[in-house]
Amino acid sequence: MRALALLLLLVAAPADADGLRAVPYAALEAAPHRRVTFDTLPPAREPGHVLDALLRFDGVSIGKRLSGQELSETATKDGRFEDLVGAPSLPLTVLAGTPRHNMAVAAHPGFGSNALFPLGPEGADRRGGRGEGAAVLLFDEGQWRLGLRVHADYADPLGARPSRGALHLCFWDDDGRMIAHEIVTPGTGIMSLAWESNVPIRALSVTNTDPGGIAVDDILHQIDPATG
Repeated sequence: MRALALLLLLVAAPADADGLRAVPYAALEAAPHRRVTFDTLPPAREPGHVLDALLRFDGVSIGKRLSGQELSETATKDGRFEDLVGAPSLPLTVLAGTPRHNMAVAAHPGFGSNALFPLGPEGADRRGGRGEGAAVLLFDEGQWRLGLRVHADYADPLGARPSRGALHLCFWDDDGRMIAHEIVTPGTGIMSLAWESNVPIRALSVTNTDPGGIAVDDILHQIDPATG
């Protein structure tokens, strides 16, 4: 397995004493699960398929923000990125973004398949807008374990690219409380991330400040809690 340079930091107090912990992605793959991929659409080069509505899959909907939250912009020397501000309102509801600023699905050489590009402030029509946006996964039922794969950037043997940004993952329970806020400093290539929680996860929000943005694929969910 490719070595990953990850810095994992829980910056918000968990909703329960045990909270959230990282687990091997392969362990979730080995258990019965549902997998979200984006290969039902034909492969297309970026910007690919620009989708202005919610994306609906078996057991999960993908959009831009939860109701009660607002989109904001974070500008760095490496680009313009979306952030999410505020607490979600109840009942939890996921909302799409504005036209050409929601989501795109395109062929991704790193994954070797289609992947999801959350569109950022610059939108689908500019390269700097593909992967710099927010994405929210709202599950039909609370998840005890879930995983996903993220591609941040390609290998940089000469060390000529900008320094890494950060990937922010916020986990929400059914009452709109944050279970945890995890910050990942990615390396290059594909990161396979997975977690288990003793508080069922109803929603996961993903934002980033990584130069070049991110792409997401292979979301694992509907996995029974670990026993023993």
